[in-house]
Amino acid sequence: MEKTIGERLKQLVREKGLEQQEAAIQLNIKIPTFNGYVSNKREPSIEKLKQLADYFNVSVDYLTGHSEVRDPHLSHLPEEVRKFILDPANEQYLELAMDIKDRTINAGNRYYKEMKR
Repeated sequence: MEKTIGERLKQLVREKGLEQQEAAIQLNIKIPTFNGYVSNKREPSIEKLKQLADYFNVSVDYLTGHSEVRDPHLSHLPEEVRKFILDPANEQYLELAMDIKDRTINAGNRYYKEMKR
């Protein structure tokens, strides 16, 4: 059985360690409106679904209960790699890896441009 948007939101708010009204305030959504989403009495628009998915770092499909995959961009990776990437304690390592990648690409681009001269 698919989970509802409200069930997903309850779970995601809890995982963030927030109260519903705190999440609503951070999202700039009126508290009664957000509570309506959580209680399944209101349905968010497509734009709100995107906003909620971005805020909770999940896919819209996950949020709406159509998938158990939170982040489809990582779904092809082994579970241990996904866990490493999603663990906030590893953020500094991921930032370092991205910096190294960017520097390598920039150096390669400079080399390519020099070779074309």
